[in-house]
Amino acid sequence: MLAAARLPAAPDRARLDPADVGTGLEFVGVVGIVDPPRPEAVTAIAECLRAGIRVKMITGDHAGTAVAIAREMGIVDAPEPRRLTGAELEAMDDAELRQVVRDVDVYARTSPEHKIRIVSALQHHGEVVAMTGDGVNDAPALTQADIGVAMGIKGTEATKDAAEIVLADDNFATIERAVEEGRRIYDNLRKSVLFLLPTNGAQSLVILIAVLFGWTLPLQPVQVLWINMVTAVTLSLALAGEKAETGIMTRPPRAPDAPLLNAEFARRIAVGSVLIGAATMGVFYLETARACRWPRRRRRPSSCWRSASWRTCSTAAS
Repeated sequence: MLAAARLPAAPDRARLDPADVGTGLEFVGVVGIVDPPRPEAVTAIAECLRAGIRVKMITGDHAGTAVAIAREMGIVDAPEPRRLTGAELEAMDDAELRQVVRDVDVYARTSPEHKIRIVSALQHHGEVVAMTGDGVNDAPALTQADIGVAMGIKGTEATKDAAEIVLADDNFATIERAVEEGRRIYDNLRKSVLFLLPTNGAQSLVILIAVLFGWTLPLQPVQVLWINMVTAVTLSLALAGEKAETGIMTRPPRAPDAPLLNAEFARRIAVGSVLIGAATMGVFYLETARACRWPRRRRRPSSCWRSASWRTCSTAAS
């Protein structure tokens, strides 16, 4: 808020001193200056809330100002949302703060020490905390957080050094897009692993069974290299560049300790390895037995033998 006033100057005055405007001013009015939130930031916060990401405001502004901005940004929507000020935080010990920290979304009149306590209290509940900031007083909290995000344009050098991520455009919407991109990459990584492991498992199964039973190896070393280095890698590149799944930002966050491959994935990998391995061995020994029964082929078999229900042969040029 800025108050404006005026005072007529004498025609012969070439310059003004502070003492000349000390008294006799005529009040003109009050000017309010507001920095409205970016529309894309409001949309990004809504997307974060749908994705299970809680957005909290920690500011040094007055509590009323903080609540008004939080309501405008979509962080809170209750008529009288719960808020905590720096004085109230000072009166709380760490145990009391941990009890209420997850229910409060607006913190006002805070100091750097308060920000560290808030981050630590959230981490006590197992939350993955990402902290954003641009000033020197935000650097300690960014260091304490699991993910420190600094502003690249307005941020100080101390803040950038303390952060793991620096936003080049100082836009909160970039964080939401980064979360979406991270989920897409994680999904595609799991898809690639689910595609590659059954192939390798089937190769190992085919060679292991053939060695244990003394059968002819269905796969030669060159064929194994071709499958691993050319076919599998080339096809998995399509999975790496696949677009995000529909509704990817409506899923709740995964647990930080969740494994890349769960029990369901392990079962699918095992079933896929067995099916591919069985099909490979079946085709190989079926064609081998077929070659033994057709001596008129240009490359006819020179010797054949039976083992269990399989017929194998070694061929020589006619």
